[in-house]
Formats: sequence, C-alpha cells, structure tokens
Amino acid sequence: MNTFLLILLFAAISFLDYRHLMRTKDKKGFIVYTSILALAFVITQLHLLGFKVPGLNQFVTFIVNLFI
Repeated sequence: MNTFLLILLFAAISFLDYRHLMRTKDKKGFIVYTSILALAFVITQLHLLGFKVPGLNQFVTFIVNLFI
C-alpha cells in the first residue's frame, strides 16, 4: 500500500511540474528534473522497504572532505 501511495504522490507531483516544463520546451531542464525526481523516488522507496538510507548531510560531508 505504501508503494502505491508513493507512486501516486510522485505521479501527482510530476504531472504538475511536467505541464510547465512542456510549455517552456526546455529539454535540458526536463532531463535534469526527471533524473532528480527518479533519484528521489528510488531513495524514498528504499526507505519505505526498510533499507538504511544515508542522509543528505552525509553525502555533502563526504564530497566536501574529498576536496579538503
């Protein structure tokens, strides 16, 4: 049931946003937005399935430590 609600939520969000992206005909923005939305969907689905998903601050800390 959680997966169905998650799909419904992401479908509603993408419908609202894709409508605007189709009007502007911005292909690069469409690709970037779709990839970010897909990544958010996968991370959320993994969390719902019980996998331990690291937080965003851990990713940022790791990237910052690479450059320091």
